[in-house]
Amino acid sequence: MKKSALQFPQAGESKIFGYSGKIINYTLEAQLLNGETWKMLVDQFRLKWDGENRGWRGEYWGKMMRGASLTYRATKNEKLYTVLVDTVKDLLSTQEKDGRISSYTKETEFDGGWDVWSRKYILLGMFYFLDICKNKALRRKILTAMKRHADYIIKHVGNGKKQKSVYDTSWFAGGMNSYSILEPFVKLYVLTGEKRYLDFATYLVDSGLCYNFNLIEACLSKELYPYQFPQTKAYEMMSCFEGLLEYYKVTGNPEHLQAVENFVEMVVESDYTIIGCSGCYHELFDNSSKTQTEPAANDVMQETCVTVTFLKLCAKLLALTGEAKYAAYVEKSGLNALYGAVNNEKQKMTRTQARTWDGQGVMHMVKLLEPFPFDSYSPLYQDRRGFRVGGCQVLQDGKSYGCCVCIGAAGTAIMGLFAVMKGEDGVYVNLYNDCRFKTADFGEKISVDVFANPYRYKGAKLNVNGGGQTFALGLRIPAWAENFCVYVNGERAKGEEKNGYFVVNRPWNKDKVEVCFKAPVKMWVLNKKIAFTQGPITLARDCRFEDISKPVAISVKNGKNVRAKRIKNTTFNSNVAYEITTKEGKITLCDYAQAGKNYDEENSKITVWQDVVK
Repeated sequence: MKKSALQFPQAGESKIFGYSGKIINYTLEAQLLNGETWKMLVDQFRLKWDGENRGWRGEYWGKMMRGASLTYRATKNEKLYTVLVDTVKDLLSTQEKDGRISSYTKETEFDGGWDVWSRKYILLGMFYFLDICKNKALRRKILTAMKRHADYIIKHVGNGKKQKSVYDTSWFAGGMNSYSILEPFVKLYVLTGEKRYLDFATYLVDSGLCYNFNLIEACLSKELYPYQFPQTKAYEMMSCFEGLLEYYKVTGNPEHLQAVENFVEMVVESDYTIIGCSGCYHELFDNSSKTQTEPAANDVMQETCVTVTFLKLCAKLLALTGEAKYAAYVEKSGLNALYGAVNNEKQKMTRTQARTWDGQGVMHMVKLLEPFPFDSYSPLYQDRRGFRVGGCQVLQDGKSYGCCVCIGAAGTAIMGLFAVMKGEDGVYVNLYNDCRFKTADFGEKISVDVFANPYRYKGAKLNVNGGGQTFALGLRIPAWAENFCVYVNGERAKGEEKNGYFVVNRPWNKDKVEVCFKAPVKMWVLNKKIAFTQGPITLARDCRFEDISKPVAISVKNGKNVRAKRIKNTTFNSNVAYEITTKEGKITLCDYAQAGKNYDEENSKITVWQDVVK
């Protein structure tokens, strides 16, 4: 098993504050502590309605359990832990005598829908809970249930005479949804050492992870970008590469790691927008690095499931490789696309429509039945939030739920967990945000307190208490940071640049560290439109400030600093606001994360990309 270069903190080792901390607390109160929601999701395995329309209700529980377990690690909220224990026990009670746990009937299982995908999430939810489970007896029950659940799948899916091929279990996106079950099967092999699980994982990898197209070979050759593949569904493709990364950790085949890294770099080059998401044509890769300036071609763009899955994949690569570039991707996606999708202004979503599908693949639009804690899509040009709910399914008792609603908490938790991570030689700071980190992994108890605000980028201050121990303190050097330098106790620090970090290795007592840098507002030009950023923060215009449809009269300077005046936003809640002077007056911008979060109101359009006066 390949050892990771960095490790995420365990429960109780870290705590994040500021806006990021508030977002995590919001997910707790608005979603994760609600026992009735958990019961509703578990009941999908009793009702088995997915078989009627080949739906994906069965994904909801495991997807949300993953986010909830990560949130427990980020908060150590004991009320949450109690809720999770109860719902895990409830889920275990739905397991049938033959081991299956499914939202499909036996007559409809493995038949062209999302059954394998949903069973994947059952396994993943259990895995993430095992990471925080304190009860040995419950752990044994969970592991037994997981093995029986997995064995039922192996019995029915494979390349044997009485088995159904994995690509025949789904009609969607080249079967990538089914192939993505690779991740939990590798994890189950690592947990049990039982070879049949690795054999099944190898069967999936050898199949290329897609029907009639080998994703692995395509990413090794780099002859095509992901938007040029025969299948372009972004979320499912990313999920397959999450599984391949886990497979690499076991087998050590360097080509598999290379394929994952190539995939991420190709996405960043061809399909990564200014807010850190992909896919501006519905939920598909579409060369969005270039197409992002245009109106949504299919009503919606940049799915929240894509945001979180890419963020998770990059966080895993960060841990495995220790390369700070992956932390930069997490930072950009989290502070912009992810936080923009959080319904922390508590909109009732009265103007939101939900997409639902029948068993024949026909889409219907229905009025959303209730508000959700996460929005599904992220606009960039003259559009509004809260327009559609993706992956929505009608549930019992007049309720509904959606895929993006379930996945959001995993992203918000990772934003807290990746801020400060442990390496074999010390502590590495990835996000300059108020947070507290402590561990006893280096012999004695050490602590690192970070005082910084990503919306007021003027550097950061750290208090390091090392008890006289010698270890490395790695400070990420962001690509957007100008005049980066480090001082320890008032003196310019001596260190080395390594993997995108400035590393200071010395005995630490009660020391004060100052990280100095600037992050001016910059202008970016694409397709004759302009946008503005400040450090990792994308700025947006909100129609509550002014008419955002009017072209901006400003000199075009791609990647150049812009004179911007920081102002107080008295119109609505935002983390930062700027005034920029143009030839025809001033325009006002705020952080994308808080722009347009009044989507119950008619006056709620925003824009990141702006037309320029010709």
